[in-house]
Amino acid sequence: MSATHEQTLIEKCRNGETAAFGPLIKIYRKQLFSYLLRLSCNREDAEDLFQETLIKSWKGIKKYSERQKFSSWLFTIAHNTAMDKLRKRYKETLITETEPDELSNVNDPHKELIGKEIKDKIQKAIDILPFKQKEVFLLRVNSGMSFKEIAQATNEPLNTVLSHMHYSVKKIKRLLRSENE
Repeated sequence: MSATHEQTLIEKCRNGETAAFGPLIKIYRKQLFSYLLRLSCNREDAEDLFQETLIKSWKGIKKYSERQKFSSWLFTIAHNTAMDKLRKRYKETLITETEPDELSNVNDPHKELIGKEIKDKIQKAIDILPFKQKEVFLLRVNSGMSFKEIAQATNEPLNTVLSHMHYSVKKIKRLLRSENE
């Protein structure tokens, strides 16, 4: 989808055209839900967070500024919504099992099994990261936000965000290596 088409949909939404909101959100739906699922570690919570994010996005679309990428704005809303909910529900880091992502349609059962095993190993490694590292890693991977945008979304200094990412990648690699030995 072109940036001009996305911008056209944004403008229509800003003018109150509700029919434009669905196609606009469809662009980011899979990435956004995946991010919320991995952050919340629970499909039901992720669905609730997704709906809350959509409501807040629709209500706030007139405040969106083109100085920021729409995806960054949307993921910041999702992030803040998730953090609000997590703060209310838990005082400590969430560490629970998450449902595996849907695998793409692979015709080769051997490749499908290997792909599932790799995804499961990566997900287990992500799940045991400290919360801040997990948060930064998932924002970067799922939203494609820049580190500067992640720093703004999480209210963390840029160097702290970079450090969280560095250590999360390092730990994931170490955990995957130790599991393969």
